[in-house]
Amino acid sequence: MSFSTYTARRKLNRLRRSACQLFTSEAMAKAIQRLELEVEARRLLVRKDRHLWRDIGERKKVLNWLLSYNPLWLRIGLETIFGEFISLESNSDTLGLAMFILQRLLWNPDIAAEYRHHRVPNLYKEGHEEALSRFTLKKLLLLVCFLDKAKECRLIEHNPCLFCVDAEFKATKDLLLAFSRDFLSGEGILPRHLGYLGLPVSHVQTPLDEFDFAVKNLAVDLKCGIRLVRVMELLTLDWRLSAKLRLPAISRLQKIHNVDLALQVLKAKGIDLKDEHGSIIDSRDIVDGHREKTLSLLWKIIFAFHVCIFLCNQLRQEIGFLRRTLRTKRRLARVRADQGIQPSPMKTRVSYEHTSTKITLLMEWVRAVCNFYNLKVENFTVMFSDGRVLCYLIHHYHPSILPEASISHSTTQTVEGSPTGLNPHNIPFLQCWDVFFIFMPNVKMFCSQVVMTYLSFLCARLLDLHNETRAARVIQGAWRKYRLKKDLQLYEERNKAALKIQLVVRCFLQKRRAARRAQAAVLIQSAWRGFLARKILRMQKEALLRAVQHEAAMRLSASIIQRRYRALLLGRRDRRNFLNMKCSAVVLQAAFRGHRVRTDVANMHSAALVIQANFRRFRQQKTFRRKRWSAVVLQQRFRAQKQKQHALQQYHKVRKAAVLLQAAYRGMKSRRILQQEHQAAAVIQRSFRAHCEHRSYLTLKASATILLQAVYRGQQVRKEVGQAARAEKRRRFTAVVFHHLCAMKIQRALRAHWALESAKKQINSVVTIQRWLRARQQRRRYLEERGKVVTAQRAVRRWLAHRHKAASVIQLAVRKFLDVKRQQRVQRGIVKAQALWRAHCSRQRHDNAKLVKLRHRLRQISAEVREEDKLCNKTSSALDYLLRYKHFSYILEALQNLETATRLSPECCERLVQSGATNVIFTLIRCCNRSVPCMDVITFSIQILLNLSKYQKTIEAVYSVENSVETLLDLLQRYREKAGDKVAEKGGGIFTKACFLLALLLQDKRRAEVQKNQTPSLLSLENHHQTENERLNKRELLCSIQFRRIGLCTNRSIVCVFRFAPEWVLRKDKLKDIVDPLRAIHMVAETLSIPYLVL
Repeated sequence: MSFSTYTARRKLNRLRRSACQLFTSEAMAKAIQRLELEVEARRLLVRKDRHLWRDIGERKKVLNWLLSYNPLWLRIGLETIFGEFISLESNSDTLGLAMFILQRLLWNPDIAAEYRHHRVPNLYKEGHEEALSRFTLKKLLLLVCFLDKAKECRLIEHNPCLFCVDAEFKATKDLLLAFSRDFLSGEGILPRHLGYLGLPVSHVQTPLDEFDFAVKNLAVDLKCGIRLVRVMELLTLDWRLSAKLRLPAISRLQKIHNVDLALQVLKAKGIDLKDEHGSIIDSRDIVDGHREKTLSLLWKIIFAFHVCIFLCNQLRQEIGFLRRTLRTKRRLARVRADQGIQPSPMKTRVSYEHTSTKITLLMEWVRAVCNFYNLKVENFTVMFSDGRVLCYLIHHYHPSILPEASISHSTTQTVEGSPTGLNPHNIPFLQCWDVFFIFMPNVKMFCSQVVMTYLSFLCARLLDLHNETRAARVIQGAWRKYRLKKDLQLYEERNKAALKIQLVVRCFLQKRRAARRAQAAVLIQSAWRGFLARKILRMQKEALLRAVQHEAAMRLSASIIQRRYRALLLGRRDRRNFLNMKCSAVVLQAAFRGHRVRTDVANMHSAALVIQANFRRFRQQKTFRRKRWSAVVLQQRFRAQKQKQHALQQYHKVRKAAVLLQAAYRGMKSRRILQQEHQAAAVIQRSFRAHCEHRSYLTLKASATILLQAVYRGQQVRKEVGQAARAEKRRRFTAVVFHHLCAMKIQRALRAHWALESAKKQINSVVTIQRWLRARQQRRRYLEERGKVVTAQRAVRRWLAHRHKAASVIQLAVRKFLDVKRQQRVQRGIVKAQALWRAHCSRQRHDNAKLVKLRHRLRQISAEVREEDKLCNKTSSALDYLLRYKHFSYILEALQNLETATRLSPECCERLVQSGATNVIFTLIRCCNRSVPCMDVITFSIQILLNLSKYQKTIEAVYSVENSVETLLDLLQRYREKAGDKVAEKGGGIFTKACFLLALLLQDKRRAEVQKNQTPSLLSLENHHQTENERLNKRELLCSIQFRRIGLCTNRSIVCVFRFAPEWVLRKDKLKDIVDPLRAIHMVAETLSIPYLVL
């Protein structure tokens, strides 16, 4: 496992713990309890016409709504709500999440098991739908409310969007309202109701949440300032800066404002915003895309926050722990090397001084680690140029990633005259650790700030990953101290004991040396005396031995001759007995083979009759199903036609009513227009009469009144001509202006009246043309629709006549079929009654006290049977043990129960196949060795597969397991040397059953051809089969020569179809299982069309 994968899993586990703590908090627990009470009290209820599981459309709608959430949020929510891990390929595996939602949220296996019908599969009792809808409602509301709460609490560190970018909903409230509107009964505003229960929802996803903060081009992506502000939020943990942003940042002023927000935070932290040339970095430079200043700003941010990613207290604790560990390790090494307790003198190093305390701690940490390897570190530039320090840092914490033997010690720091730069040998190990080393092979002189930045990140990463082994490190440190203490005590006691032992040993050696000298002199004398005595005695024994050997040789020759003669007589008698027994065995074998051949032929004839009967029954059932389907289709079409006629009648009624309403409306509108025209004509006539009267009045006024006024004015003018000449002129000018203005107003009003009249005429013309055009279009559409309706009516009448004729034919055929079925039912009833009567008579004639007692005993046992003793319950528990437990005894017990269940019940066979246990069984067979318990497991496993292969509905599931035939061939190769022993050794039974199972699986011609072409292991089986045939043929040929019963050799190439049936099928023609290994090999050969010799 890589460190990136380990870190991702660690973060995911940490996120799971945080989610669990939030879910089990006191406020959340009370709210969940209130929600469950509301659902159980049916104050929150799913509508009865909404089926969340049975209705595929509703199920797909709910699934799409839930998949609108971010997959990471949805995974955490589902795992927290259901309290289990979801195995996914990645956090974006929507297919795995959809499968979990369909199998666990919209469906509940426990509820299904509680309401399942005992006899009919896939049928449930009353109340199942209601219980399932309550369960789904509770889990769904808990999931939505918990995700809203988790998003509000920023449960995930990088805080991704709660909803997908292309989701239908962007607010939790909208999702709840849509669910309430479509599925809940009697519920108004669901979010308000949940708020009363203590589960308020308030999250709304904004465009800023969906903004892509990834940086692909530094010169372009940082111009808007949004990404810089997000960087400041992540570094300072001040999440209020995003509220001050101006979105979308389109104009230059908006971008400058956003960049100023980030620069103000840096100024507040006391960071000098000047580049290496001394010029100030302004927001306008960033917006304009100034690359040098943008890079300078980024380096300012990195150098300002590069050491702040870990806690100083944690680093101090690590440094202290490393120093204590080094001291303990060195003292323990000195004690074990017998160098005494006094420590060796160490050179004092100059402490590293820096303005920042964190940099000083970083150097102390590096020195503490390098002290383990006797490496001196004084600065952040030259000492890091050869890569040894970095390699030792990684090796100290993760020696499996970078072993010490892989680190090169011949570098620029240890070899004089070598060129400066990194050691090429150490670079590959550093490059595989992190992306920071991508640029290091091209860097000749290291910048101290770059090294500090990298070391800060490396230190934080190593300490974060090393927290998992913190307990082990503490235990190791305590153990080293304990061992050091014990070794010191042992060292002192050993020194004292050594002094005492040395004193005693010196005295003992002096005494021992004197005793050895005296003993050596005595030993030499006794050895010389013994040598002389043994020499005399040996000469006497040699003379006596020669006489005894001559006498013994004569006796041994006589005994050997007698023993050889007796062995010859016994051999002749045993030879005669063996020949007699061999002749008898040959006669018995011939009789048994004849009986077996006759039995096989009879069984094959019976099986052929059964297959023919089943095929005829299947063909009749298929014909009946086709006819029933045709009748159902006709009925559906007839009902659809009736509904269409009813809808057509309704349409005509509605259309007729609409036409009447339109005619009435047009009449009313025409009358209103006519009335308006009459009123306008009356107004025009009135105005014209007034105009005529006004003209007559003006004519009369001009003839009389003006003349009198002129005389009067002349007289007045003549009187006042000298006094008011100027006043008269002014009055005349004023009167002329006044009359001119009045004439202009009258002209303007008249022109407006004429324009209005012209516009009215034009509008009336346009309205008339439009009315005529719409009438023509409506008439044309009506004629087209009428033609279509007439055509449809003709087609429907023809179809109804044809359907009536077909229905008559179908009804006649169905009546005949029902009559035949009725006669068959009556005939079966008569046969059953006769069988019952014969059974009753037979019991009365043959029953005795023992049979009656046995029958009562069976009834009593049947009445006392427990629920867990039923085959279905035993099968369920056995499957649970097989799929969940790894203990050998549990697996063996489960296999025994499954073998019994599959041998006696077809439902248990189908359930085992549906649960996927066949893959587990083949995996168990492949994992077993040749020990006795493993052979028991293999025996039961193969027997289960045999029971499944005898059943036509489950044989395909056994064959479709990956590498199933190869596994069986491996078993044949593994146990073939024990194929002849069926009693003492279990390998023969495994070999026979494996051959039998292989023959059953390859009965189908297609499977046999595929395996012969694709499985090279069949060649070894063919060779083994030929070897067995040759051995058998040689033995039978020798026997047949004696009795003159030699038959012709035939090449059997026809594939024989064996008729084996399960144990629950009670038929006389059912073949028994094969227990003879040789017959099993013959059966496999016949199945694969492998030629062999038959006597």
